[in-house]
Amino acid sequence: MRKSVTIAILLSTLACAGLTFAAATPEQKCRGAKNLAAGQYAACRQNAEKGLALTADATKYGAALDKCETKFATAWQKAIDKAADAGAACPDAPLTAGQYQAAIDAHAANIATALAGGGLTTPDTCGNGTIEAGESCDFGPLPAGPTCSSATAGAKPYGKLACGAGCAFNTSGCFACPGKIVGGYCWWKGPDGLSCANTCASIGMTYDPATMTYAGSGGSDANCAAVATAWFRWDPPAPPITVLGAGSTGVGCGDFTFPSFMDGLAFGIYRDASPTLAEAVNPTVGRFCACQ
Repeated sequence: MRKSVTIAILLSTLACAGLTFAAATPEQKCRGAKNLAAGQYAACRQNAEKGLALTADATKYGAALDKCETKFATAWQKAIDKAADAGAACPDAPLTAGQYQAAIDAHAANIATALAGGGLTTPDTCGNGTIEAGESCDFGPLPAGPTCSSATAGAKPYGKLACGAGCAFNTSGCFACPGKIVGGYCWWKGPDGLSCANTCASIGMTYDPATMTYAGSGGSDANCAAVATAWFRWDPPAPPITVLGAGSTGVGCGDFTFPSFMDGLAFGIYRDASPTLAEAVNPTVGRFCACQ
């Protein structure tokens, strides 16, 4: 009696407070009905497995499974029909009852096998789009943070990291700098008249803004000279390089002829003071390009 009075008081209080509960939509009702049908089918399957374990009667087991399947198919179709009558479609369309039944059957068989001493198979979650224990990635966009550098412990810091088989990082697209490392950046020299965007693309890399910030318009003469010295590898060491102005083509640091020495100075290397651009070209200049 006390419980009934308490419930009545609670309902009265909610009504006085003006609280209302929205009726479920046809889609929500279909989802709920299918959840119930799936749960009942799973329980029916496990009950059939119980009978088989106790009696070892395969004939009764088969008949029990048939009943489970019939009830499941009927309940599933009833949920779909009710949604259709209301002018709606179930949210899981176009998945079929057969697909859900196969998934439940596999689960039930896995459990039955394990309970019989055959070992439990843990479902493979790789490919479900969620990174779980033991996975580095799970297809689609990579998680924020991992790079070629971190995945290869710095051995191959350039290129494109991908998600591979078994939801492990695929580093086949990663590689070491094919040119020269100067200032912590990878440099490659393009032929005369080629932009840095295309120069980097020619070696499977992309333009690095360090082209501008380190040795171009945002960098310094000394940095440009350091890149040129590393690239040409003068031996014995080259004397100080005179970096010349070069108009306003936006090519940054480059050379317009193979450097030659006159009176202890190297000519042919210059740094363009106008804003360095990835696409800039000069038909007489081979650009020094930072690539990543």
